[in-house]
Amino acid sequence: MAGPEAEYDVIVVGGGINGLTAACYLQKSGLSVAVFERKLEAGAGCCTEEVLHPGVKVNLCACNMVTLWSPAYADLELEKFGLEMLTSSDWGMFHPFKDRSAVMFNSWDASKQYEHWKSISEPDAETFKTVYNLMAPMMADTLQGSLFSQATQGPDDVTSPDGLAAGLRALIPSIPENAHELNGIEMAEAVYKDEKIQTAVLANCIMAGSHPWDRGMSALMPIIFPVLQSVHSATWTCRGGSHSLVHALASCFAYHGGRLFSGCPVDEMIMEGDEAKGIALSTHAIFPDAEVRARRAVISNLSCHPTFLGLIGEEKLPDWVKKGVHAYKNDETVLFTNYWVLDKPPHWEGYPEEINTAYGFNYGMESVADIRRLAHNLENDELPDPPVISGLSVQGFALADRTQAPEGQYTVMSWANVPYKIPGGPEKWDDIRESYGDKVDALLREYNPGMMDSVVARYCNSPLDYYRKNPSQVMGSSTSGAVSLDWFGTHRPFEGCGAPRTPFGNLYLSNSIWPFGTSSLGAGYVAATIVAEDLKVREDQGWWKAKVMEAGQEVLKQRGIELKFNIA
Repeated sequence: MAGPEAEYDVIVVGGGINGLTAACYLQKSGLSVAVFERKLEAGAGCCTEEVLHPGVKVNLCACNMVTLWSPAYADLELEKFGLEMLTSSDWGMFHPFKDRSAVMFNSWDASKQYEHWKSISEPDAETFKTVYNLMAPMMADTLQGSLFSQATQGPDDVTSPDGLAAGLRALIPSIPENAHELNGIEMAEAVYKDEKIQTAVLANCIMAGSHPWDRGMSALMPIIFPVLQSVHSATWTCRGGSHSLVHALASCFAYHGGRLFSGCPVDEMIMEGDEAKGIALSTHAIFPDAEVRARRAVISNLSCHPTFLGLIGEEKLPDWVKKGVHAYKNDETVLFTNYWVLDKPPHWEGYPEEINTAYGFNYGMESVADIRRLAHNLENDELPDPPVISGLSVQGFALADRTQAPEGQYTVMSWANVPYKIPGGPEKWDDIRESYGDKVDALLREYNPGMMDSVVARYCNSPLDYYRKNPSQVMGSSTSGAVSLDWFGTHRPFEGCGAPRTPFGNLYLSNSIWPFGTSSLGAGYVAATIVAEDLKVREDQGWWKAKVMEAGQEVLKQRGIELKFNIA
């Protein structure tokens, strides 16, 4: 195996999906790019492993694959490199209640969702219809501005009335004049009449990383998110599991001449004054102690603390940077996971038939009071008891893709929202992992006893396990740091950073930036765009032209489904 060259145009530290996305774009643009990954295989946050028994593929982190939103899907020709997106049903999400009712969300037929909501609450269905008809036609532009462009707004910009709130208020009289003062919970209670719809919508906002106990954009998300769910077709898995996305990106990178060095942890950033000039590999790397120079740029795909405190070192940080880095909150969206293997397909006795093949669900929230309980628990580092499952549950893996489990077996997972710091310290997660997993089991049994009777194996992952597995998931964070108001937009990871640029010359970030890194590949796309512009290689790239949501609409069209942006 040939070792790294002495120099590359661009070096990427960390082979996560957003680091690989940035690397692919820049390599395809004609630069020479090398990626250095700590583990023996790239993609720690998008991994699929057989942790239970052979043949059972467990998606340990990323599991709701929103890659079809992304321009990268088409620009990088990810289908050509083996990526195939699958889903189990057009009913992407549902929220079950103990009385055997459910609020459902359709992934591409808003008319079905409208009729379903109408059977629960006609006023709420009409609100959904009004907002959908207003926002669906502009959703691609909205996502382009929020997920695939450098942040231009900070917290101060979204805590005052803006055009969106004013436009919605003109159509929905129930939106209060003081909307800018409300949090998401208060907004949901003002806009929706039915408490089950309020609860289901708020749970889905939490699932998406928006905390409804916050103000700003979090107050508008209960209105916007049901529309987003019906136009973006987001509830998908990859054939073979989530890690197939990593393989497609790595294959694309290699095809265009990029070099991916796994088993090569980076010890430090080589700095000359205030400029990043390269990296030094660890003594334990496959190419021990090697120094590799970057002629033009270094991109860190590590999160905020590992980048600034680890690679650069606290002693080299200006005081204002040091203050911003230390203030960055890591333990905001922290998840505890149960994975189950079933010996029969999921079946929800007594519930609407459609949910038996739906892709994902949240549960354990019977009313808005449970959302408030979760907010209180997380604020005070209290372990929710009973658990609250609004991080996402998925039953659609093997329903959509039979390669993810042996014949006659099916997989289900649940993400419970928890604090990282628990009484006795985070290391206590090792002591209570299985007992808290039992509580999650017991909670799901209240909704679906038949499913729990069909469980043949279980595996639990605590926030401490996530942190050990991936040091960039500091404190087990699933979003590589906070996304709430103080770290919104231009204030992520800290005010004045200019992410994906940094206060250091030639150094860029593709992690802990806005947008937070997900399988939409938005963080990698934004990093690639800014680096390419700075290095003056963005122009004359005729292939770099795909639009947001374009790939998703094309995939649906190939399957005979036309996405409609209006409810008659």
